[in-house]
Amino acid sequence: MAAEMEAAGMTLVDAPLGRTPKEAEEGTLDAMVGCDAATFAKVRPIIECWAGNINHVGGTGDGHRMKLVMNFISMGYAALYAEALTMGVKAGLAPQAIQSVIGGSRLSNGFFDTFMRAAVDRERDVHKFTITNAAKDTRYAAAMAMEAGMANPLGGAIRNAFAQMEAAGKGGDYVPWLADHVAALNGLDLEAAAKKG
Repeated sequence: MAAEMEAAGMTLVDAPLGRTPKEAEEGTLDAMVGCDAATFAKVRPIIECWAGNINHVGGTGDGHRMKLVMNFISMGYAALYAEALTMGVKAGLAPQAIQSVIGGSRLSNGFFDTFMRAAVDRERDVHKFTITNAAKDTRYAAAMAMEAGMANPLGGAIRNAFAQMEAAGKGGDYVPWLADHVAALNGLDLEAAAKKG
């Protein structure tokens, strides 16, 4: 598409966004910008209207490649957190203990915080990103890995976690509800465990 636009005298800039609807409302999204340096200098003041963290990551297309790497990591977190939470609760730990100990350690991050606020504290809308979007992103990341000619075993496991939930008709649920799904597959009612504490 960039080549077609260039032939017609236009320049394509890819600038995918990161963060949540909250940051969108505040105009503080993350932007990963792909274009040449001169074009980036021209478009940066426009992107500053809605983004607070702006990174020029390379040429056209590199913005979306970076976004896929970022989403691969975040959906990997989700799959790992869902399984870890289920493992801990099945082994006898309270969900709140897992949330508190990990949340107070160097393993904590913003994604962990909102994921656990949804999965443990049952805040339904704190982490608004659907399973359908997650499944799409993990498929795109898998395609990028295949195109790059690399082995991607963790990517396959992450992709399957979301594909399974989507296939179960839960594509409209938000990503943290993957924890409920993994728990249910293991005979555990995570919501009841969270209420019990």
